[in-house]
Amino acid sequence: MSKDYRTKVILVHFIHGRKNYFFGSVAAIFKKFGERQLGCTKQTLNHILTHDGSSHITPEAYFYRSHLIQSPKGLNQKQ
Repeated sequence: MSKDYRTKVILVHFIHGRKNYFFGSVAAIFKKFGERQLGCTKQTLNHILTHDGSSHITPEAYFYRSHLIQSPKGLNQKQ
């Protein structure tokens, strides 16, 4: 599959609250939550979540980077 159709997604799973959130960037995570809530710094996540499949766990949350699979534009249109 071409990388043109992949969008980065970062899962944030809060261990104690058992809630999942999905973000498109590390910066977006830190706009919604603070370092204390996440248990790590923005710099740490930027350093660790560099490619699909990378993950990080803190006492507060689990972070996992993957990608959203989308179909190319026009692929589902009838011809």
